[in-house]
Amino acid sequence: MIHLYQKITHLRVLRHFFSSPNERFYLREMARLLEMSPMTLKRSLDALLGDDLIVREVIKNQILYRANVDNQAFRFAKIAYNLSWLEKNSVVESLVENVPGTSSIVFYGSHAKGENDRHSDLDLLIISTAKAVETSDIEKKLGVDVNVMNFSRASWTKQAKNNRAFYLDIITEGIVLYGTRPVVE
Repeated sequence: MIHLYQKITHLRVLRHFFSSPNERFYLREMARLLEMSPMTLKRSLDALLGDDLIVREVIKNQILYRANVDNQAFRFAKIAYNLSWLEKNSVVESLVENVPGTSSIVFYGSHAKGENDRHSDLDLLIISTAKAVETSDIEKKLGVDVNVMNFSRASWTKQAKNNRAFYLDIITEGIVLYGTRPVVE
C-alpha cells in the first residue's frame, strides 16, 4: 500500500472509487471520466488490484472494475479520505466558530465507517450550549446534506439512558473531531 502515496494518479483513481463505491466501470469509461490515458489508468488499476482495494469482474466478456468495499484497508483509506475532506473544507472550524459552547463534535454514520456513497448525508453529533445549529453554509460548501444532532450536556446524558443503541454507536463507532468523546458516566 506504500506505493499509493508515491503515485498521485493512483490516488486520483482511488478517489473515484471512494465517491462511487457501488458502481462498476469500464476501463475506457473511467479514462474518459478521469481525463487520463487508458494505459496510465490501467497501470493504476493494476496497482490497486494488487492491494485488493478494487475488484476486477468479467461480465459477458466485458472487464469491469469496482471498489472492494469488503476490504478493511479500502474502508480505512476511505475514512482517512473523508476526514481530510472535512479538514480541507474547514467544517470543524466553522462549527466551533458558529456554535456557542461547543465541547464535542463527533463524526458518525456511513461517512465515519467508510460506507458512504455520493448520496449519503454527513452525520455529526455536537455537544454545545446552542439551541440550534445552522448547516446551510456547510451543506453548500460540501454539496451534501448535513445531519446535525445537537445536545446540551444534560440532554446528552438523558439521551444516553433513553436511547442506549444510539449512544453506544456514537461512543464506539464515532470519530471525535473536536473536544473529547462524550462518555456519560
